Amino acid sequence: MDTLINGILEYSTIGKTKVLLYDVDLQVLIDTILSIVYVPDHVEIVLLNPLPVVQGDKYRLQQLFQNLIDNAIKYNDKEKGLIEINVEELSSHWQFSIKDNGLGIDKPYFEKIFNVFQKLENNVNSSGIGLSIVKKVVELYQGEIWVESQLNLGTTFYFTLPKK
Repeated sequence: MDTLINGILEYSTIGKTKVLLYDVDLQVLIDTILSIVYVPDHVEIVLLNPLPVVQGDKYRLQQLFQNLIDNAIKYNDKEKGLIEINVEELSSHWQFSIKDNGLGIDKPYFEKIFNVFQKLENNVNSSGIGLSIVKKVVELYQGEIWVESQLNLGTTFYFTLPKK
């Protein structure tokens, strides 16, 4: 119940206060996240390219990346789980991806998963708010988010953040 209440509070406060932008080193942020979250021994997390420094709120950016990484870990059913974090520099923005080789998501759920309280399974450890927080944070920075996935093969979440 606490997870649900905290999730609702987090979701409802995004965008309500003035966003102060600071330089956030995403490489350091990811290192911090990986020291906080539990990564099972059978799951390997790989950064494919060096991550940039972006303008943003460190707390909100941590919510964004941590929710996606947590989900990639939580929904990985493979004997050897693999999560790849990548970034591509485009003309006006950065395009990030977090790819896993886990359960996958069926196409009819691609849009629904970003709605509040939407869960693909009845998991007591999930509030159904994490991906709606992710989407709201991305939109706060005028970015876009989308998913590509195949059942039993894995999922890739893509999102964009503007350059400085």
